[in-house]
Amino acid sequence: MRINSKTLWALSAALVIVPLIGNAQYDMGADWPAVKQEMVELGLSHGSAWDLYRYFEQNADDKTLDPDEVPDWTGLWEHLTRGYDNDRVGNNINAKLKGEYLQMMQEQIDNAEQGRIWDPDSGCGQPRGYPGMLKNGRPHEFAVTPHQTWHLAQARNEVRRIYTDGRGHVPEDWAYDTEHGDTIGFWDGDKLVTHTMYTNGGWIGRVMPYLSNQLQGTEVWQLVDENTLQADVWIYDPEALEEPWYTRQVYGRMHQEPGKPLRLEYWWNCHSQNNIVVPTEDGGTTFLDLDFTDMDDSPTQMEAGE
Repeated sequence: MRINSKTLWALSAALVIVPLIGNAQYDMGADWPAVKQEMVELGLSHGSAWDLYRYFEQNADDKTLDPDEVPDWTGLWEHLTRGYDNDRVGNNINAKLKGEYLQMMQEQIDNAEQGRIWDPDSGCGQPRGYPGMLKNGRPHEFAVTPHQTWHLAQARNEVRRIYTDGRGHVPEDWAYDTEHGDTIGFWDGDKLVTHTMYTNGGWIGRVMPYLSNQLQGTEVWQLVDENTLQADVWIYDPEALEEPWYTRQVYGRMHQEPGKPLRLEYWWNCHSQNNIVVPTEDGGTTFLDLDFTDMDDSPTQMEAGE
């Protein structure tokens, strides 16, 4: 089955917003299973991320953006979907891994079931990279211009540049692998279509798959309403994946009080102002209060036991 980028807008119409609490699954709407299946089949109908990108490009009416057509992606955005794959249930990964990558995933699951979870990207100065950056739980910001779009993430101060000025990828003779790779794109109306390659693979996050440096990704970004930004993401990796891995990432515009604009903080693993995690009375965890008020204090296990 083949659908073009215009059809993506119609498929997005039924997106339902519900509050996100903790690690709850985000409600995509009643017709999400059918919508997702169409997206999965779209990915399967193309042999590579580049083929899919070119398909969108060939079906786009206008690949440029005039200054007065820049969409309003201003403000700060929080990632609403659960982790990288909102449809994941327990330790069941929807990515169809193979070979050593399947083995590494199983090792993580086995360790997690014994209470051992490790995240090397939480170490000092290590970026999450692509595609892990897409799921960062701390705020995101976008600087959109006709010729470039910058995607900034508070966690680890990551910056991803998307070139939409008509240039191609870095020539293969000059290219080398980096955490975020090389991303180009074009505009199809108010939808941003991107292609990423030359990543160094790596790891998406805690109890999540490792991927190889053969990874390539195609994305379609769009505002579905004033306060909801979404990205349909297809990851292709012939070394790590049996077939393309499709996910939808959803972001909500954060509320800002008039005259009190929010800012993206400078958050760095080495110097984070608050890395002290304490157990709560209900068995969860929280950060030690750092706002010097008692307005949101709740008892921890240690305090409750006193």
